[in-house]
Amino acid sequence: MSAILSQDDLNDFISPSVACIKPIVPASQDESNIGEVEIQIDKNGNPLEISKIDQKVKQLSPAQISLSDCLACSGCITSAEEVLVAQHSYEQLLNSLQDREKVFVVSISHQSRASLAAAYSLSIEQIDKLLINLFIHQLKFSYIIGTSLGRKLSLIEEAKNIINSKKESSENNTGAPLLSSICPGWVLYAEKTHPHVLSYLSTVKSPQQITGNILKTLVSQELGIPKKNIYHLSIMPCFDKKLESARPEKGQEQESYNDVDCVLTPKELVTLLEQHQDEYQLMAPLQEHDTLKNLYRKYAPNDWPLVEYSWSNDSGSTSGGYGWNYLKLYQQHLILKDPVQYQIENFKIKIVNGKNSDIYEMRLNYQDKLIASSIVLNGFRNIQNLVRKLKNPVKSTSGGTTTKRINPLVAKRRARLQKSNSASPVPTSTGLEEATAEEIDVLKADYIEIMACPNGCINGGGQITNPSEISEKDWISEVILKYSEIEMVDLANNLNIVNDLQGWEQQYCESFDIGQERLINTWFKQVEKPTDQATMLLGAKW
Repeated sequence: MSAILSQDDLNDFISPSVACIKPIVPASQDESNIGEVEIQIDKNGNPLEISKIDQKVKQLSPAQISLSDCLACSGCITSAEEVLVAQHSYEQLLNSLQDREKVFVVSISHQSRASLAAAYSLSIEQIDKLLINLFIHQLKFSYIIGTSLGRKLSLIEEAKNIINSKKESSENNTGAPLLSSICPGWVLYAEKTHPHVLSYLSTVKSPQQITGNILKTLVSQELGIPKKNIYHLSIMPCFDKKLESARPEKGQEQESYNDVDCVLTPKELVTLLEQHQDEYQLMAPLQEHDTLKNLYRKYAPNDWPLVEYSWSNDSGSTSGGYGWNYLKLYQQHLILKDPVQYQIENFKIKIVNGKNSDIYEMRLNYQDKLIASSIVLNGFRNIQNLVRKLKNPVKSTSGGTTTKRINPLVAKRRARLQKSNSASPVPTSTGLEEATAEEIDVLKADYIEIMACPNGCINGGGQITNPSEISEKDWISEVILKYSEIEMVDLANNLNIVNDLQGWEQQYCESFDIGQERLINTWFKQVEKPTDQATMLLGAKW
């Protein structure tokens, strides 16, 4: 790509030869000896192979790319997005470090810490200490924090959002589920290909973006410098987080900065260390003898709230636990609202396995009556089924939506097949029933936690891949074990923390004149398909 080409010069199309990373299947011996050929497109848009020796014409089969080939990788991005992704590289980070006017800060996600700990065969405590040393003492960053504050605020706001949505649905006799928007891969896919689902998306921001807003604001106040002079690096498990960081803030066109300036994945961080091993290494500093919690406090901004929990974990799935925390916080909401009617010992959460291990439902029952439900849904295979059902829901006689009746023989066979399957990790609890294999109806759930990657964020595209001697399944299990080592601070069992965080959030917005929408909410728009005839012709069969 020419160096003088700017982002504004690019349209929304990448030719397949540039964008796709699917390996090309070599031609057979007979087909490879036909001499030089020319590829042309006929008037109907069909690809033709024309021999320059005898002008023989052969019609080519359209290229076939499955969802597993395409949508689960980083190849299906637009040309403008490719420029943005190129700006988020460790080379760009190292170049930016030369800017002496900048103050550098970094936030690190839970899944990234688990991936690095597994890759280096270290505990979470050890990897956290080494990461603090790497960024503070070697790369000369001024502050380092975990993304726990941003995640906990996101979890609380999401639960509030679902509860309000559930109330409105009950009053209006509608039953559409609220869909999470934490995964940028899923959001981009919806915006580009299924705009009919955008009205179902929750507008609550991801932990990355909430963390970025707070981190830049507090550092700006503490050091007395403008936010544009603060460079925020985010370590995330997913390449699509690079694109999320570049999304413009609604109504904030006058801002000359982003909340997140650069996103690197664990894979890229390891590559940086390997290619610059003479300068940067994961090693403990000789002069640092503080406990880990003291290190967390020492290198966080002075006004960072609940800093002792700033690197803590949350119960639920390894993608953040949004579905689980909604149910537990809704349970607490009911108890506080009517303690006479609702007693905690009568609540149970029942796990229902889906058609595959990447979809399961959690049903909150009170005295065996279903009162709320959430679904964890990972991978584009399940996403495709979801968007199809949302596009063509079957109307029920009661006014809501439902799906077609399942053949009981099919249900029995499915139950037998799933008997040995286990749902994705959820915390053990006295209020948790064993997993069963019943039918899941996505249209009847209150909330669906959606992640584009199979197994969720713990298996993000930017996570470190399994060594050759370990299977992918065993490697994911190893990373999940590391993830579970992170100290747990369960919101549903610590309502004082929930109240403290909500109070701090309100005070933060008032003190810095930041609207809650700016801090918490995002927005979506349909991405228009290209109208250029040449682009449409080339992309018609791809």
